[in-house]
Amino acid sequence: MEELRPPVRCPQCNGQPNWQEVRQPFSDGDPPGRLGVHPLIGWRCNIYPYFLPVSQWES
Repeated sequence: MEELRPPVRCPQCNGQPNWQEVRQPFSDGDPPGRLGVHPLIGWRCNIYPYFLPVSQWES
């Protein structure tokens, strides 16, 4: 499975932010570290307070 990558530019500020990955919190039953245990849910732009969900960025 390919690693999801955020877009190069933030759609809001049109800059090149350092995207911060936002992941689902671990559930108690799953040991961290396995693939699929911590699915990525989106990215945050650290220039502009903008959140980009993965569901809007599947290209």
